[in-house]
Amino acid sequence: MKHGKPLTRHTPLSAQTELKSKASLQRGVGPRRKKALRSRSKKTERRYVLRRALVDDLLAERPWCEIRWDEGCTGRAVDVDEVLSRGRGGDYLDPENCQTPCRYCHDKKHTEPAEALDRGVAAASRGRRAA
Repeated sequence: MKHGKPLTRHTPLSAQTELKSKASLQRGVGPRRKKALRSRSKKTERRYVLRRALVDDLLAERPWCEIRWDEGCTGRAVDVDEVLSRGRGGDYLDPENCQTPCRYCHDKKHTEPAEALDRGVAAASRGRRAA
């Protein structure tokens, strides 16, 4: 947008015209879907089936908390968490990128990310080093 004189209206403002039908504004009125919206794509759904199997296998194989944050740790692993998060380039289907924490340690890892990086239970980003 060019800087300079202020914008001016070239056509006069007119009063709003009445809608012919207010049905289009009412909730539940209008075209209906034949099927419900899918919450995930088919590709993502296939990956989640693989993830569920991986989680079951990892929790059976590694039943104890691998983080052990402090004395609040309950000891029994209930989650599978990624060391390098998906948003930072990690793969949630890679068992080498997964760890099995208890709920307490998992929450601590995410509420104190700088400490988690220092302890090595989280990674900064693929190809980058933690500051």
